[in-house]
Amino acid sequence: MTKVLIHALGADMGGGVRHLTNFLPELGMHDKSREYVVLVRKSFSSIEIMGNIRLERIPDRECSAWLNRIARDVFNLPARLRREKFSAVVSLTNFGPIWSPIPHIIFQRNPLYYCRCYLERVRGHLKLETLLRRRLAVESMKRADLIVTPSRTMSEMIREVCPSVKGGHFRTLYHGFDMGNSYSGTEIILPPQADNAHPLLFYPSHLGEYKGFRILFDAVRILKERFPAVKLVLTIGQEDNRELFDSYQRYLEKLGVQESVLMIGRVAQDSIASLYKRADLMIYPSLCESFGFSMLEAMGTHVPIVAADTPLNHEICQSAAIYYPPLNPKACAEVVASLIEDDSARDKLRSEGTRRLSSYDWSWSRYASEFKSLVEELVS
Repeated sequence: MTKVLIHALGADMGGGVRHLTNFLPELGMHDKSREYVVLVRKSFSSIEIMGNIRLERIPDRECSAWLNRIARDVFNLPARLRREKFSAVVSLTNFGPIWSPIPHIIFQRNPLYYCRCYLERVRGHLKLETLLRRRLAVESMKRADLIVTPSRTMSEMIREVCPSVKGGHFRTLYHGFDMGNSYSGTEIILPPQADNAHPLLFYPSHLGEYKGFRILFDAVRILKERFPAVKLVLTIGQEDNRELFDSYQRYLEKLGVQESVLMIGRVAQDSIASLYKRADLMIYPSLCESFGFSMLEAMGTHVPIVAADTPLNHEICQSAAIYYPPLNPKACAEVVASLIEDDSARDKLRSEGTRRLSSYDWSWSRYASEFKSLVEELVS
């Protein structure tokens, strides 16, 4: 039985954890002819997997120390790959060995390294760290056998910003999606001030300047003049980034809409559907993403979508969203208002969302099958 090592030490929160939790059980069922050794953080939750998938847990402190990660990827990992006679290595989270002695598949899932709008806004040590991380990712990609992205938009972004990898062998592998996993948890109870809210807008996301929050706050201020009871529900809290959270609080107070924006903190993935069901619209103002699970979740719960007019959002939603210029809060507010006042337009978006979901196999089973095919391109 051939052995493949999967490097997943960067999967420490949010989408990374969801990806592994859904992907690994399916991979074990789809590829029983290989043994997979998966490097994960010690804090990664226990999951049911097949016997040919073995989790190897590394202490979180070793994964978080940047110099330790570089030493592991550049020196220790290649030596182990030779010593233990692995047939291929798959790096799931942006970084991996720069010089691999065996076939290497590297996944690129963090768009911030390649997003011009983000890099133009960050300063100081954060910008320097981002550029250094990008350099490491680029050096790995230049020598990798396959570069895998979760959307065509992201592969095009990488090619544009990093010409040295333009000729690389890129593949697009859309994430899997299962809305059923979002219904099994405890129902989320919103604060009392949301009980009679209309319209009730929802944006599930974590904190980040590139997520478009300030544009959205400006749009809420405009909407409040027309819909005094409007409420925006956000799944962010101080635990994500206290400094940024506090700056948003001050911005809301400056706009006079602090009572209209409810920041409820992180929500478990298996409870998220209860919030979609309460919403009149899901707004997706993010300026930089690699995939966009929230848009699929909105379609899966029949919630109309208003999204920033970006290539990624068009790729995922197609005609299942109404778009507005990404940096124009007035246009965002106008699109939201027009939808709130037009029942038939909302119904059409719901229908388009159903059509979009049924037009493609978004399942994790499909994802695992395509992943297996990628491995088989390099390993007989």
